[in-house]
Amino acid sequence: MEIYTSNAYFLLTILFVFATPSGQGGISKGLSQLETDYCNSLPYNPVNQICCNEIIQTRSSAHTACCGQDLYITTARACCGGNKTLELKEDLSCCGSESFNRTTHCCCIKNDTLEVNLKDEECCPTPPKEAEKKSPEYISCSGINYKRESGLTQCCGKDLYSLSDVSVLCCNGILHLNVPEQSECVGGLIYTQKQLKMSCGSKIYDHHKQRCCSGRLYNESKAECCGNLLLEHNSNKICCSSSTHAMLYDTKPNHFCCGHYYYNVSLWSCCAEHLKPTPSHNSVHAEYRLKPLTDLIPDICHTTVLFGKVESVVLQNNWRHIVLRVIVKVSGISERPLLYVTLDHCSSPALENGMTYLWETNNNNNNNREYKPLSIPVDVTTDIHMFFTACNLNLMQALSVNTCSHMLHIQGGFSYQGNF
Repeated sequence: MEIYTSNAYFLLTILFVFATPSGQGGISKGLSQLETDYCNSLPYNPVNQICCNEIIQTRSSAHTACCGQDLYITTARACCGGNKTLELKEDLSCCGSESFNRTTHCCCIKNDTLEVNLKDEECCPTPPKEAEKKSPEYISCSGINYKRESGLTQCCGKDLYSLSDVSVLCCNGILHLNVPEQSECVGGLIYTQKQLKMSCGSKIYDHHKQRCCSGRLYNESKAECCGNLLLEHNSNKICCSSSTHAMLYDTKPNHFCCGHYYYNVSLWSCCAEHLKPTPSHNSVHAEYRLKPLTDLIPDICHTTVLFGKVESVVLQNNWRHIVLRVIVKVSGISERPLLYVTLDHCSSPALENGMTYLWETNNNNNNNREYKPLSIPVDVTTDIHMFFTACNLNLMQALSVNTCSHMLHIQGGFSYQGNF
C-alpha cells in the first residue's frame, strides 16, 4: 500500500514498526530505555500501547495503527490521511484523502496540491538527494562530527583523541583513560605489565568485587546485569534480553519476555525470541535468557561448561536439532569433537549458525548429558582467553585434556586434529 501526502512530496511506503527504540534518553519508571516511546511527554510501551494524536491508547491487535485520532487494523484497512480509512483492495492506494487504482492512475502534485491523474500524464519525479559535503577540517567518529585539531587526531569509536595523548589507550573501539604506561591492547583486551586487566567501559575493575554491566560499573557483585542497568533481587522487576538488547521492566500479570520485548499474551505470542502478532493459548514461554560472557563471571567459573560453535540447525516437530562443534572444554570431561544437541525450539533462545556460545552441560535423570546455551555469541579470538584468565583456570591444561587433540591458534583461528 502506498500513500501520498501533501505535506511532503514523496512516495512513502508504509512500514509499521511496533517497537522502535527511542534513543538514549532518560529511563522512566517502569519502562526501560529502549522500550520507552513518548506520547505528549508521557512514556508508554509501544508493544502493548499506541500513541494517536498525543493520546495513549491500548492496542486491540498487534496490527493496530493510527489514522488521525482513530485506530484501525492495518490488515483490513488503509489510512488516507485525517481520519479517513479505506478497505484494502488490490491495486488501491491513497492520494491525499482520495483513493485511486494504481493500474490506471497515478498521484501527482499540481500547484502544491495532490491530484489523481491518468497514468499517461506526467507525474512529479522524486527530487535527487544532495551530495554529502566533507571537509578535511572535520572528522566523523561513528556519525559524530569533530573538528580535526591536527594530523594526530584519531577516532576511537565515537570518541576523539590524539596520538600524542598520554595515559590514553584505544582498545576495540573503546577509549580508555588513565591507563598505566606500557599498557597494550591485544585482541580487544588490555594488558598492563603483561597481566590481563578487566575493563568496564574506560575503567579497570575487580570482577570479584564489582559488577560491570555493558560498560557501567557497580560496586555490587551479587546482583544481575540487565544491559547497563543492575537488576537487584526481589525488586519486582524482570530483565528481557536478546543478543542485541537487554531491557528492564516492572513485572505485570500475563506478561512474558520474548527476546528484549515484554509482551501481553492477549496480543502476541512468542517462539524462539520472535514476537508474533497472533495470540496463542498454547504458547510456550522462554525458560531463560542468554547473557554476555562477562555477566556470567565469576559465578560460572566452577561449572561444567564448554565453548561450542553451532555448525548446523534444523527444525523438526517443534524441536531444534543442532550439530555443535566443541571448541574447548573448561573441565576435564570427555566430549566428542562434534555433538548432537536437541532443544525445545520455542522455549529456547535463538541461536545463529556459525556462532560460538558458552554451553553448560549436565546429566539428566536418565544419566544422559544435556546441553544448554548460556552466553550470547562470544569472540573466540579474545573471550576464551579472557574467560580462563578471569576464572584463574589453565587454558593449555584444558586444551591438553580435550579429545582428538584440539589445537587452539588464537591469531589464526582454530584448527583441529583427530577423527571427525
